[in-house]
Amino acid sequence: MRFTLTACIGSALALPVAAETNVNLSLGAVDSIETMTYTCDGADPLRVQYVNAGENAIALTNINGTPRIFVNVVSGSGASYVSGADTLSTKGSTALLENQMDETKVQCEQSSDMPQE
Repeated sequence: MRFTLTACIGSALALPVAAETNVNLSLGAVDSIETMTYTCDGADPLRVQYVNAGENAIALTNINGTPRIFVNVVSGSGASYVSGADTLSTKGSTALLENQMDETKVQCEQSSDMPQE
């Protein structure tokens, strides 16, 4: 089975022209795709789809209504994923979403009452 990720990124430039970029990334055989839902302190539930394909590992989620692609980075324990200024760290049934720019942290716990896909 092959997994192809297509991300469309639209950006507004200083000129009255809109640019669109398509990125096709062939990950090869997918080892696993797992979806987790987390209940977060003072925030909406966080639903994350983890895609593992060989040495490639990504996490797909929405942050403030915007689709985001997080890539796995080296972590001392658990797993860490980075997208822009945001870091998603997971260990066991917990997740921590941090933003380096505004220094916010949201602690989350894997939800047992929401279906996992």
